[in-house]
Amino acid sequence: MTKMSKNQGFKQLKFNRPQLRFIISKIASAVSLWGRATGKSSLIAWLIHLIVQTMPRSKWVLVGSTYKQILAVTLPSTIASLERIGYIKDKHYFVGRKPPAKYRWPLPYEPPLDDQYAIYFYTGACIQLVTQDANGSSARGNNLDGIICDESLLLNKERFDKEVSAGNRGNRRYFGKNPLHHGVFHFSSMPYGDQGRWLVEAGNYVLEKYDLLSLQKEITDLQLKFIDSRDRDFRKRAWADMQEISKLIRFAPDEKGLLYSEANAFDNIVNLGLKYLEDQRLQLTDFVFLTEVLNRRPGTVEEGFYPMLSKRHAVDANNNDYILGLEFNLKKLSTIDSRMDSDCVSTMPIRGAVDWGSKISVLSLAQQHPSEYRFLKGMYVKHPKLINDLADQFIEYYAYHLKKEFVFIQDAEWGNARRPDSDMTYNEQFAERLRKAGWTVRIVNMGRVPVHQVKYHLAHELLGETDPRLPAIRFNKDNCKDILTAMSLAPVKQGRGGEIQKDKSSEKKLTVPGQEATHFTDTVDLHFLSIDKHIINPLMDFSDFMLLSA
Repeated sequence: MTKMSKNQGFKQLKFNRPQLRFIISKIASAVSLWGRATGKSSLIAWLIHLIVQTMPRSKWVLVGSTYKQILAVTLPSTIASLERIGYIKDKHYFVGRKPPAKYRWPLPYEPPLDDQYAIYFYTGACIQLVTQDANGSSARGNNLDGIICDESLLLNKERFDKEVSAGNRGNRRYFGKNPLHHGVFHFSSMPYGDQGRWLVEAGNYVLEKYDLLSLQKEITDLQLKFIDSRDRDFRKRAWADMQEISKLIRFAPDEKGLLYSEANAFDNIVNLGLKYLEDQRLQLTDFVFLTEVLNRRPGTVEEGFYPMLSKRHAVDANNNDYILGLEFNLKKLSTIDSRMDSDCVSTMPIRGAVDWGSKISVLSLAQQHPSEYRFLKGMYVKHPKLINDLADQFIEYYAYHLKKEFVFIQDAEWGNARRPDSDMTYNEQFAERLRKAGWTVRIVNMGRVPVHQVKYHLAHELLGETDPRLPAIRFNKDNCKDILTAMSLAPVKQGRGGEIQKDKSSEKKLTVPGQEATHFTDTVDLHFLSIDKHIINPLMDFSDFMLLSA
């Protein structure tokens, strides 16, 4: 049996406060809602380490919504974290295959049926990769010793309970005294809207003890001001205040051994450094920074501009054949492009609409599929990046697209302003950048766009799916996360004459979550208008007709 060396030259681990809380607490299960860069991957690796050492020959599952998420996001960071604590791939464990016979490692008491979706460790412990993709590996029918879930907010809860939780049973004669046995450990960023609400509700027992929500709003307000300020004296005062508030935020297991906890990047600032947070603040939208870095619970919009938008409009569309064909090559898996998207038809043109802004510029991309209009991806850049940066992002992601034709959906009012240092408008410069990269750009000019009330009713009709003559609207759940969030948070208001309007006042506010949400929605409106004008009701083209005399 391969043994762990005590002198492999690995750096000593430095756990942050949330990680230490998790490690020293006597827990049977956990819901950890932690923001970006808080150390979730390191904690998953540590949990796997405990399983390998204390539960030899056990079989756990690592659950994700898609294989793209598991293989391109979860697995690379987990493998890197495992290496930091001494586990070397192809020495202490094998991914996607059994260990060579010469190693003479023990196998799990109940091995997986398909080695392609398994990680085998030298103690006989095994982690089976399970997803909710159409082609994914299923846990149905398995007897499991425990469950680890990454980005649980993306999971279909009903399917998870039916297909995964139901199999968390058996083997008590081997592991009955181990507190980890049959544990369920959820790791996720902060849910928003109705998505993943069940995860937040797991922490209701904490709310019964003290006002967690008020304290977290107070501390995230201070953290945001701390990042935005360059005044050293202010930062010192704010830092002291944040430490005092942090002492009041406490998480402990409930009576059943479930530990609910929340954490954000400030909890890991010793490892990250302040520059990381400052860079993220510049690169991310305000909503993403607040929810995914500062882990702030977003507000909800009761009466939105897109009331017919629902879960059915967001679909998984990952090209698992391509992803699995990379054979767990972490370098290739880290390069994410359109080949990983099963809904991007490489022989069809790509349709796009852009919204240029002083703070953020956004691009939404789609294709017209048979009986369906599919939103493929949302992209954005923040100031000082602008036209060429957004164009280059598109060019790089779709570098392997075969039919390099871009249908540029424009309106007559926006995007045609000229920069002082250029003779071209924003739209013209963007189109020219694409042409230089080998793309053909076809302009679809929508003319003067109609008032908000017309857009509201059109979105209501298209998303409502009551007219069989209209194409179904679908969004790539992974690639259009920002677009879907923007639509779900876009508020509606009543104009002076009683007409329906989109409330865009949030664009002018500095600290309101979702302040930039309406930028993406404006590009969605352009797509919807182009569907109505150029796909559903196109004008007949007589240019190729010939008049023949009798």
